[in-house]
Amino acid sequence: MRAAAAWLLALLASPVQADWEWTAPVTVGPARGPAFFPHLESANRRGVAVSADMVGVAWEDSRDGTPHCYLAVKPLAAPAFEAETRLSASECYTPVLIAAERGRFLAAWEEGGRVYARVLPDGERIALSATDAGQVTLASRADRTYAAWAEQAGRFRRIVVARLEVKGKTVKVTTAKPVEAGRPANEQGWPALAVRDGGGVTVAWEDRRYRHTVPMVSHSRDGGSFSPPVRLTDRKSGAVNGLGAGTGAMRPSLTNWRRNRVVAVWLDKRDFLSGYDVYAAFDSGTRRFGRNVQVQDGFGDNMAQWHAQIAGDDAGRLLAVWDDARDGTPDVWLAEWNGESFGDNVAVPGASGPGAQSDPIATLDAQGRLHVVWLDQDAAGSARIRYASAAPR
Repeated sequence: MRAAAAWLLALLASPVQADWEWTAPVTVGPARGPAFFPHLESANRRGVAVSADMVGVAWEDSRDGTPHCYLAVKPLAAPAFEAETRLSASECYTPVLIAAERGRFLAAWEEGGRVYARVLPDGERIALSATDAGQVTLASRADRTYAAWAEQAGRFRRIVVARLEVKGKTVKVTTAKPVEAGRPANEQGWPALAVRDGGGVTVAWEDRRYRHTVPMVSHSRDGGSFSPPVRLTDRKSGAVNGLGAGTGAMRPSLTNWRRNRVVAVWLDKRDFLSGYDVYAAFDSGTRRFGRNVQVQDGFGDNMAQWHAQIAGDDAGRLLAVWDDARDGTPDVWLAEWNGESFGDNVAVPGASGPGAQSDPIATLDAQGRLHVVWLDQDAAGSARIRYASAAPR
């Protein structure tokens, strides 16, 4: 039965697979044994970026017993990544990366209870937050660059959005304001950002004001004052059969699409018997997200999806990546928007098959090429980070 289902899935997916021509996967950073624990987790899953003719990947691992953050870069035409650069001096978590000008990158990460940023390869790091903070993310468009993070404000953390000035090797904070001025009633975290033409900003995050995790969203026309937060989901979740506070949803991811449109995906447990599913919503430029759309196809309905991310570009290409174990072990899956729905799910070549392939991060570059990074773990428990790119046919 499983073999027949896999054959049918491959048959249905073959027209979508034909849209991409994939490179062979390469390893990023060191490949270690069972004691090597790399992580690609970050707010908005911004761990891979392309700047000019360079691709960069940021991650965290504990190769020396302490978690540190690293960056490795590769010319697009080169067969392998260069030796990695360590970003952190002490324990470091959830690094993110975006492109800067002329082949440079801007990285941000959490270290020692604060969030930091640095222009790579040779800029100096600066502290973005003045107090306890974490789960930083970055977004930029044209000459506008923003960061968002979860910052301690009394008992709980709240979301802060900062305008950054990036010039050459330097970065500095010009403004930093919480989305909501008052102290939060419950925990807020894992922000995602999208920047529009003219400097407008959309921010989404996980919020527990309803005593279970609900993605909230807010907009700003100038990156200063933000609109009152509203639910990203179109379903007002609540207790199920009198149990719990609600089914919950988590880890929003945002992307720009067709210039000033914004698309979100997140993990949603509204079908609580099968675990989290991937859902999406579209903002057509009105600063309002519309109805929610399920991303995974019917073959993925009966198991949990994890680590979802959305990636879009101005030309109109839009796709989601995530991992699930519909074929018995975790694989990385991709679904493209066809104008009406997300199409048949396709296993990413090199990120599927024996072993466990999970935690994908992805970006589209200015030429429409897709860049995907994921964690690969074999049956013996040896882990490595893998990268592949694909050109549209």
